[in-house]
Amino acid sequence: MKNTALLILVQGILSLLCGILSSKMSFIGKMGIQVMYRDYLIFKSWWKTALVCFIIQLALILILSTLKAYAGLRTARVIAFSLLLAGIIGAYFTYIDFTTTSHKMMRAKFHIAGYLFWLAWFINCIYFVVSSKKNILLNTLQEETNSDSTQLNPDK
Repeated sequence: MKNTALLILVQGILSLLCGILSSKMSFIGKMGIQVMYRDYLIFKSWWKTALVCFIIQLALILILSTLKAYAGLRTARVIAFSLLLAGIIGAYFTYIDFTTTSHKMMRAKFHIAGYLFWLAWFINCIYFVVSSKKNILLNTLQEETNSDSTQLNPDK
């Protein structure tokens, strides 16, 4: 649980940075959002962007931790690795979008925010690919040991 709490803290910090940096877009980008692309007004507010990034990362953590708890360890790792590959593809398309479309005028801070989102995604996936079910197994063994000792010693 401590490691998951640390992971959530790291995700919160990265989401905060992502939100702050995405709101630092260029003047042309701000005008384009205000006039033509009103669907993206969320990027003008740093806290809304940070909140959306954090919610997405928490959803990813929730999905992967649920799979880790209820599916087999191998299945959970395969799905985490698949999501890691999906993140790599997403980061590649983000790079292509930032270098070939009008988004290249959005300033470097905005671009770094996009890449930070994918970095946070990678951290989540790598954490669940590398982690094991040791904690769950140790807790189960300790409970079994405690129940065996109470059966042997009914006074406890």
